[in-house]
Amino acid sequence: MTLKRHRLLLGAMLVTGVFTLTPGCGGDDDTAGGSTCTSTGGPVEGPEDHHCHDSAGKEINQSIGACTTDNGVAGSDGGGGADGSGAGGHAGSDADTDHDHGEEESVVRYGNEAADDDCKYDARFSNTCNQVGKPVTLTLSLRQRKTGNPGNGGHPDSPEIYLASNPSHISPSNSITAREAPLGTYQIGPIVFDVPGRWVVRFHYFENCSDVPPDSPHGHVAFYVDVP
Repeated sequence: MTLKRHRLLLGAMLVTGVFTLTPGCGGDDDTAGGSTCTSTGGPVEGPEDHHCHDSAGKEINQSIGACTTDNGVAGSDGGGGADGSGAGGHAGSDADTDHDHGEEESVVRYGNEAADDDCKYDARFSNTCNQVGKPVTLTLSLRQRKTGNPGNGGHPDSPEIYLASNPSHISPSNSITAREAPLGTYQIGPIVFDVPGRWVVRFHYFENCSDVPPDSPHGHVAFYVDVP
């Protein structure tokens, strides 16, 4: 009788869904064939970022003006970015030089959201199932800190993607695109992490705009991403 009761109890637990599978990161199309993603890869926990606060703790919100090129010509609406032919245009430097106009700050942030390097945009990202050698889509959302408006038209299709421990090892990703929908939110991919470890993903947007004016739409932000 005791054994029979145990079998009945087990059957009831299965029917009522007490035993469930925990889904992995990302969306519904993480893996082919509808299988469940078991990867734990993605954003890396760390200290909270406060670089866009002054010494008194007040928020710094850089206004965003018109897009101009390095020659002073008005840029096209919505940036241009690179042609998406690779994933390591400037990969590996912690303070890259931008068109010989000085050094761009390139601090890597923890978590999945932070103000960008120039305090122009609040950036947030997520990833689909993150596994070695398999295509990953990164979703980047940009919001203007000064107005709260979406950072639309940024064309962030040329991210730098490299190993944190070996910046010369860049992602072999090719033909990266950045589909925008809704405004200010971009589906960036396909991205391939070919070895496990801690990676850096540095997003660039409005790259056709000169970075010289403080209020240029041009911007960038980097995050750590773990690949198990």
